Amino acid sequence: MLTALKSLQPDTETVPLTVVAHDVASGRVLTDQDLTTVDVTPGVGPDHVLEVDEAVGRRVAGPMRGGEAVTDRRVLSPRGLDGDDVLSMVRVDDPASLIGLQVGDRVDVVSTAGEHGAAVVVKQATVATLPIAEEGSAATVGLSTSADNALALADVAVDGGLRLIVTGS
Repeated sequence: MLTALKSLQPDTETVPLTVVAHDVASGRVLTDQDLTTVDVTPGVGPDHVLEVDEAVGRRVAGPMRGGEAVTDRRVLSPRGLDGDDVLSMVRVDDPASLIGLQVGDRVDVVSTAGEHGAAVVVKQATVATLPIAEEGSAATVGLSTSADNALALADVAVDGGLRLIVTGS
């Protein structure tokens, strides 16, 4: 009888899950005060959740809501980027064109300001940071790309008219 009653009790095993304690803006460097842990049933949280000590000092790649799990895709590596890439900030004149864009997406950057129509400037850059959307104003997106590609982007950015095209990975 005791065995039957024990089987009816809920499983009380939990594991800690690192989450942001409050809303945080894109680009913020996480501190201890930004993070907390919650106890969840094993398997409930997403994959690749960072421990608090792994998350402190990392930059948030896009805005996060309080309670959101801190995963390797939501924050940049401690030095900001992976490998030899640099962070290139690209101003996009139409923030509505960023709807659905996510950190980690691969994009081609197209210039529409040239005399000969649209031209691809950079292929397969990785979205590293996203802006907080503000209606009616330009938005700046952080792209992880090579130093040479960052220079090419800076060269054409003077004329404006940059667009992002989401591509396959």
